[in-house]
Amino acid sequence: MAATTFVFSQIRRQVQSANNQTNLSEIVELVNDKQFAEAETRLKLLLQKSPRDFNARTLLGIVYSETNKPDLAEKEYRTALQINPKFITALGNLGILLGQTGKTDESVSKLEQVLKLEPNNQGAVYNLSGLYMLRGELKEALPLLEKLAGVTNSDKTPKIRDLPLLIALAKCYGALKMPERLANLVNYIENLSDGDVRAAFTLGVSLAQVGEYKIAARLFEKVNVARPNSLEVLYNLGVAYYNINQLDSAQSALEQVIKINPNAPEAFYRLGLIASEKKEVEKALGLWLKALELKPQYSEVNFLIGEELRKQKKYNTALPFYEKAVVQNPENRLYQLRLGVAYFRVKQFTEAGEVFERMLKKYPDDFNFNYLQGYVARNQGLYDKALAAFEKADRLSPDNPDVIAGLSFIAFQRGELEKAERLLRRTLQLDSNNFPAHYDLGRLLVSRQRYLEALPVLERGVQINKTDPSIRYQLFLAYSRLKQKEKAKQIFAEFKRLEAEYNQGSGSKPIEENQNLPEEADNTKP
Repeated sequence: MAATTFVFSQIRRQVQSANNQTNLSEIVELVNDKQFAEAETRLKLLLQKSPRDFNARTLLGIVYSETNKPDLAEKEYRTALQINPKFITALGNLGILLGQTGKTDESVSKLEQVLKLEPNNQGAVYNLSGLYMLRGELKEALPLLEKLAGVTNSDKTPKIRDLPLLIALAKCYGALKMPERLANLVNYIENLSDGDVRAAFTLGVSLAQVGEYKIAARLFEKVNVARPNSLEVLYNLGVAYYNINQLDSAQSALEQVIKINPNAPEAFYRLGLIASEKKEVEKALGLWLKALELKPQYSEVNFLIGEELRKQKKYNTALPFYEKAVVQNPENRLYQLRLGVAYFRVKQFTEAGEVFERMLKKYPDDFNFNYLQGYVARNQGLYDKALAAFEKADRLSPDNPDVIAGLSFIAFQRGELEKAERLLRRTLQLDSNNFPAHYDLGRLLVSRQRYLEALPVLERGVQINKTDPSIRYQLFLAYSRLKQKEKAKQIFAEFKRLEAEYNQGSGSKPIEENQNLPEEADNTKP
């Protein structure tokens, strides 16, 4: 919805009701006739005689707006409002100008003031609804758009034929999950547009933006029949199909895009998503690498390659892709988080810490960055720093078992064994399948020669994790001290086998090698 300049109706009323305003009335006609140079000259002469004439200042602001002098226009509107703060024409035109020059927040404020003074001002309603849409404030835009469209609770049929406005209203219905009103309005728009494929396509794009992919797909199908082999249509059709899980149809549409334009990186990116969804990992990686070949600065693709490799625990291979994604889009918190975790997994603790510290300066109350910074500091032996980070994370998300396990580790390392035990038992109350807590509590009890208490904890840990050698060694110690020789022999054999597999590169890392960072950390989101 494009912003429209307010009409001069109020200026005209002021002219008609005032004495000795013949000159201003003539200037209004010059503006209407787009004779802006002459109007500007006469307004400046008039303002030399009457500098507090807010009508003239507002009209000069309109002349400046029409001749692409926004700074001068803004100055005149503001001066007029200093003289008459409730002059709607100046207030409304200033609101529109601010919106056009990117000062959206103040623009909205000014137009809201207009509606408080004159609730049925069509110019303010139209422009304010457009600004709300621009800011994504669809709930605020909805009543204004319905008002413009003539829609009421008792009569939901629009009374206008303004397609851009109706499409904006449809977008609101879709975003606000009003399916009945959306269905009725889409039907109305399709009948009104009478086969206009551009209107159908625009409506489809608008609805896809708010997640109404099923309706969007139907509209794109309709446009594709009328205008086959259009890259724009096929691409959006493929995206819509993907989002309603019609993967084969999505793949077919996007492959048609590639046939028409083999150098379309977005199509390769989307085809990679489909392959990944189908668990065709190598195909997905190949498609994404092709997308990067065509568009090296494609941060989303670099990130997705990193994600796919991370799922395979290929952290060293994933790392450079995460690094590129962060360089290309440093404001993306998820990219930063994944990069920090990848650094952690390959034991580059300094680099991981730098990532988390950088993000904590921007987001000091982000749970994940505090939590992960605690693990980094812990593995650097910076226990005071780790403790502060874990305690902050605990305040942000109380009773989080992983945080409490982290606090218990620090207490253990500092010899605060009673505190460590209490925290570990609390962790297991919150998460009975927390493997690191079973390991740490078991080894704590073994270290304190409480072997009978350690047995069920360690045995449960072995059941949870079938491949970790470290916990088996602790269980071996407990069996040995309790003189359960056969069990000790059996678990020691398992320990040696798993340790050998790890050393040969075919086994999972023991818990010490994992630095006790839970696997879930790889999937956390800010």
